Amino acid sequence: MKVALLWCAKRPHMCLWNPANASYLSPEYIQRVQTERKKGAALAWLAAWAVTALLIGVVHYESRDPDSQLYAGISARLVREPMVQWIAPQWWGFWNSEGPYCEHPVGMFVVPALLGRAGYPPLQAAYAVNALYQVASFALVTLIAARLVPRSAVALGCILQLLPIAFVFRVRANQEYAVLAGLLFAIYATERARTRPPWIAGMLAGFCAVLLVKGVFAFMVPVACGIWLVSRAASNARPRADWGAWSGLALMPVAAFIVTVGYEAAYVKVTGRSFLEIYRSRQLPEDALAPGSLVWRVVYTASWYAARIIWYPFPWSLIVVAAAAGCVRRGQWWPPKSAAESSGERTAGWQGAWFAIVTALALTATFSVAHRKADRYIFPVYFLVAAAGAGAAMHRSEVMRRIADKLDLQWMPAALYLALVLLTLISSGRLPMLTFWRS
Repeated sequence: MKVALLWCAKRPHMCLWNPANASYLSPEYIQRVQTERKKGAALAWLAAWAVTALLIGVVHYESRDPDSQLYAGISARLVREPMVQWIAPQWWGFWNSEGPYCEHPVGMFVVPALLGRAGYPPLQAAYAVNALYQVASFALVTLIAARLVPRSAVALGCILQLLPIAFVFRVRANQEYAVLAGLLFAIYATERARTRPPWIAGMLAGFCAVLLVKGVFAFMVPVACGIWLVSRAASNARPRADWGAWSGLALMPVAAFIVTVGYEAAYVKVTGRSFLEIYRSRQLPEDALAPGSLVWRVVYTASWYAARIIWYPFPWSLIVVAAAAGCVRRGQWWPPKSAAESSGERTAGWQGAWFAIVTALALTATFSVAHRKADRYIFPVYFLVAAAGAGAAMHRSEVMRRIADKLDLQWMPAALYLALVLLTLISSGRLPMLTFWRS
């Protein structure tokens, strides 16, 4: 009983009061309840995705977004092609283009094509699969947040669905949620690998998934995982306890080399051409880093992204700006080193906010150097910033804490997701597009 009381004293919001004998329940029982809640959440998410996929197929939904039409169209065309040819899709007249499609690897098309082969309407398969990536992304948000701020985890899973950027990409066939899901899975696996080395396989799986979907953009996975380990190591009492996760991070370049060589060999075998040569010329033209225009382009692109980082996670981005300004004034540049400096959850929350802000800055700075820009390139940044801002709001505001407690039902994020999808389908995708400054 003393152990249970001590456990509950440190985590009062996670304790369960047993009215039968007016005592706190044991940690083992609480752990069992938490496991049941996770199973309930997983079932709710699966049900939400199943209903979404059914509705998309029944109404033959198609987005007006050109990128979505392209990915959905190529995926549908692959259904009719021999599987050996799937690694080398063509433009097939989409966007008035012909020839080999080498903008990205083929990872985005394979799952929708398999779903189409299984009998699902081929032209809607990409939208159904993208819904699965969305479900995975928001479910992973709650799992990651539960490792840091259990009281706010479910609420974050709801709040992030209500961002302006989430309305823009609600029912699409784009790559962005596939990338976000792979990135979040790698981060979750990194956290688990700190104490369970077999989760290294999960880190590599998340990284390779992003690599096969978005190619060179996969660099953001080791960057984010590395920053996560730095932020979490601050609370680690054993200096070498994270060796498994750091080993997984070190193996990512090895995995990238193996996957790239294998992909190139398979592509050459089917087409007789080099995928990497075409891909490099598209992603990094010869004059992309010309010194004459580099400085001006970086300044302009950084400001272009900064405007979007304020708007797309709004209003939580404003809280992040205010909190960051306060930290600068106090000279607080690093997460707390141990739980002794504050309560355990407060320390973990600080670490999570630090991770989100530093990762957002690192990714934005990197993409500001690129020769091309687009809202979607920094898609994960919007969710990182919003999570940091919403987490800070729930920590500081009693009203937000009460809202978080009201939302703490394992099925709530899935139910909200399904309601928002229904709203999009009923409106035939004609909800206002919350975008701006396209040039």
